[in-house]
Amino acid sequence: MQAPKRPIILAVASLCILAASASNLDAQAYTVQRGLAYQNAKDWQGLLRYTTAWTQAQPSNSDAWALMGSAYSLGLNQPDKAIEPMKRAVALIPNSAPAWHALGVTYVLAKDYHDAVDAIKHAIQINPNQPTYYNNLAAAYAGGAAWTSALATFDQEKPLAQRLNNANVWYVLGNGYAKMGDLPNAIAAYRAVLQLKPDFAEGWTNLGAALQFNGDDAGAKQAYHRGQALGDPLAGKDEAQLEAQEAQAQRQANAIHRGVINSNVSHMYDYYHGVQAGTDISRTY
Repeated sequence: MQAPKRPIILAVASLCILAASASNLDAQAYTVQRGLAYQNAKDWQGLLRYTTAWTQAQPSNSDAWALMGSAYSLGLNQPDKAIEPMKRAVALIPNSAPAWHALGVTYVLAKDYHDAVDAIKHAIQINPNQPTYYNNLAAAYAGGAAWTSALATFDQEKPLAQRLNNANVWYVLGNGYAKMGDLPNAIAAYRAVLQLKPDFAEGWTNLGAALQFNGDDAGAKQAYHRGQALGDPLAGKDEAQLEAQEAQAQRQANAIHRGVINSNVSHMYDYYHGVQAGTDISRTY
């Protein structure tokens, strides 16, 4: 099976904390909550000033360095500058899987995929039970065009998804498989989602797209119809496009048969919701 040469996109989330002022604080007053308040308010320069003062006052505080890294990577779009603070955090808490993972995601954002792989693999060694780590390890491999390793990483995550049996875990895994063009595994993951959450409209739409590109037009139509009935407009659009293609006997969107990738990969992804790996590098340590 040949995989599409497109990187898996990282989705960055933020925590919701009430904003707070950090002016005129002594060293003992610096807190994660105050730093996250800046982050939640998207006051990135304020967060950078706060964490700069914090690291000067308490250079052995891992939270201060991690939040400084977040200011650079999350808000200021300067992941290269985030690497050193994240490395300082890891050095202070070397047995922390979240710290290694955050460093790895920072490397991905900086397009340093080799170091990203090493850091995220270290996080998995410490905690092999976090599905997000596998998603982002696959993203790091895909960013470096190591498609076989990216698919192998999703295969490594699958037993964990089976143990957790969580709809969101299955959905993200299905999206990862779909992004890489492994349609049989994507279909199986989406079916697992819908067993747990049968009213998930976007899940039906993504199942329909995977079935369509895997050559099962009848199954795709059924899934699209269910998604549309549950209120997803993309499902109706996808079904209409499929019917138009059938009527014209032009099966361009059905050129992926049993895992063989269509040359028009970008058109394929117009059918899906959120075909990406997810991450949250804004968490505390």
